[in-house]
Amino acid sequence: MALGAAVLAFVAVALVFNYAVPAFFDRPDPVPEEVVGKQVGLTRYRLGQALEDGTLTDQEIAWAAGEEWRAERDRTPPRIVVKYPVPGEDKSYQCHAFTFPDGLKTGALVTSQKLNDCPI
Repeated sequence: MALGAAVLAFVAVALVFNYAVPAFFDRPDPVPEEVVGKQVGLTRYRLGQALEDGTLTDQEIAWAAGEEWRAERDRTPPRIVVKYPVPGEDKSYQCHAFTFPDGLKTGALVTSQKLNDCPI
């Protein structure tokens, strides 16, 4: 009886894996806007972390923003413009501006906005 229950449990698990595993690999690619949105969120978070000591160096910005960015520290409020490649589209990109309404100080708020034109 125990052997029969074990065989039945094995068959049930095998059927679940047979259905679930192929479906996992057949997921559609994420929408490009979603991918860029996640990158923007990560950049905003990392800029906030980098600003915890009250300064924002070029190295910290590069760590947070990636390869293509421009800092506008003298602007009021200060902002950093970052250029993101859009996945799946050849040579397509989006630019987002990260602003610091309270200035570049410890614990300052970091906001982001998609730009229509890219100054980079």
